[in-house]
Amino acid sequence: MLTTLKRWLGASPSRPAVVPAVDPAVDPEPPEAAPGLVEAKVEDIPLLLEAARRAEEEGLSPWVLRDESRLETLRRSLEFVVHRGLWLQREADRVAHWQGRLLALRHGDGPVLGMLLVCRRDDESAWQLRFFFIASEWQGRGHGARLLLAARRELMGTPLQTRLPLQGAAPASLAAAGFRRMHVDAGGVASFEAPVEWNDQRERTRGA
Repeated sequence: MLTTLKRWLGASPSRPAVVPAVDPAVDPEPPEAAPGLVEAKVEDIPLLLEAARRAEEEGLSPWVLRDESRLETLRRSLEFVVHRGLWLQREADRVAHWQGRLLALRHGDGPVLGMLLVCRRDDESAWQLRFFFIASEWQGRGHGARLLLAARRELMGTPLQTRLPLQGAAPASLAAAGFRRMHVDAGGVASFEAPVEWNDQRERTRGA
């Protein structure tokens, strides 16, 4: 299994994160209806796996999922994130244990609207946004930007970085959530970074 992990799991931070086309505009919602960001559950993982498979069909997945064994390995790694808060990241000839979080945007106990996976080497490092998506039935309602804004506040005090191709609505969702485009490589993959975001309510709670 270690060989499999070294070969494909946890692609380097240069691999793009992707999101299906999402309307970047954030439509106003009454406060009681606003979705919130919560820790994902094991039962939410199939939604991410399906989104990753769809992304791969478009040539945009950060993972290679050509067969069921690779998909199963990714599933076990995501379960490891949920249970242990650790992401298995390939580094040269070994697999390192990075901090990892799998977060879901949902309406209370209602359905998951979208999810994202972030990881970082240690407490001093920026979070890397590895993959995010909005469920197909919830696209076109501004949830892409809403998901990213919620993540910035959840990870307060730390920059958030990602890389993805300049195609589709994903870059616009990032821009709507306050991400800055840093540069674009020869392959058309852009680097984005969101500066530190503070959640004022949580900060007031800490200071109380």
